[in-house]
Amino acid sequence: MNTFLEKVSAWNKSYNDIPRRFALIIVTVLTCFLAAKVFPYCWPFVLAFIFSSLMEPVARVLRKLFRKVKAARSLATLLCMLVLFGLIISLVFVFADRIINEAVSFVASLPATAKTAYDTLTAWITELYEEYSHLLPDNFMEMVSSFLQGLYEDVLSIAKNLTGKIAVGTITTATSLPYVILAIVLTIMGTFYMSYDRERIAGYFRRTFPGHVVKKFGLIKDGVFSAIFGQIRAQLFISFVLMLIIISGLIIIGKPYALLMGVLIGIADALPVIGAGLFLNSWAVLDILFANYTSALGLFIIFLTCVVVRQTIEPRVVGKQLGLYPLVTMMSMFAGFKLIGVLGLIAGPIVANICRVVLDADAGRLSPEAKIPLKVWLRTLGSKLRKKPEGKAAD
Repeated sequence: MNTFLEKVSAWNKSYNDIPRRFALIIVTVLTCFLAAKVFPYCWPFVLAFIFSSLMEPVARVLRKLFRKVKAARSLATLLCMLVLFGLIISLVFVFADRIINEAVSFVASLPATAKTAYDTLTAWITELYEEYSHLLPDNFMEMVSSFLQGLYEDVLSIAKNLTGKIAVGTITTATSLPYVILAIVLTIMGTFYMSYDRERIAGYFRRTFPGHVVKKFGLIKDGVFSAIFGQIRAQLFISFVLMLIIISGLIIIGKPYALLMGVLIGIADALPVIGAGLFLNSWAVLDILFANYTSALGLFIIFLTCVVVRQTIEPRVVGKQLGLYPLVTMMSMFAGFKLIGVLGLIAGPIVANICRVVLDADAGRLSPEAKIPLKVWLRTLGSKLRKKPEGKAAD
């Protein structure tokens, strides 16, 4: 066996360690694929881990403040959970209620909007045909009328399907209510135990796995967060700012469904290739066709504002991108798109970057003191909160 391993090692060295790196990449990609497959079965506990990590700096300070109180750890954890979940539930109810109402109203208004668009375009094209009839074929109006009629019927069909899907979605949500309640309960309980027993859980893993494995895993985890979390956080911040600009602009120019459209366009702007301009400019062109010139000008101004804001804050907020060579990024985006569709445009570069981090950790090029945006923020918050009680005590 030793002879076989020595031969494999010698063969690997003869190819400059390329086979071993290739094997690491394959294992990493398969692990990411397996994690994506397992995620639907354990997502409440993933959310619980994220929530407990966000609560930890504040919970640690509260435990010190309540150290003379009986059950200080439980009290600190419960207070943090009350604030965190109270904020989340309030935001979800406020925005979800408004967005759902706007979505239902928008779908209900589609037939009337399509009829108005059909009549307007027909009148505009008829007027244009009368002026240039000598240059156009005799059956031009028949072709245009047939095209517009087909388009109108397609819109009506889409509206009908959307109405049916909303009804089906409502019924599905109602029937899946026990699952939703179970998932919420598991998330809340998981958050409590992961925060309350954080040191015990970490100690269990340290005792169970060898020290070098724990250290290597920590380096990989820190490297992945350092390379990816900063980019995701920056993109979410930029999308949130643009979303606020779009919603405010649509409200100012008097557009209906401002919140719904602002959220949808803001989400689309975060996706590669698709951007806010695709929707805002198309909307503006339609307003020009319907002679709504003031509205079209407002949409163009909103789009230009989004472009200026993005170009201004993106270099400062994003800084370094994923840390991949641009050609590798494009290749991973294309591969991800071919494998899983539009989401692959985002998942592809992330998986490629995880592979890069694993290779760097294997080669010993990752620093144990890597600055991870989330960890730095948590430590800074914790240190600030710890200083305040100490300062008051000193006085």
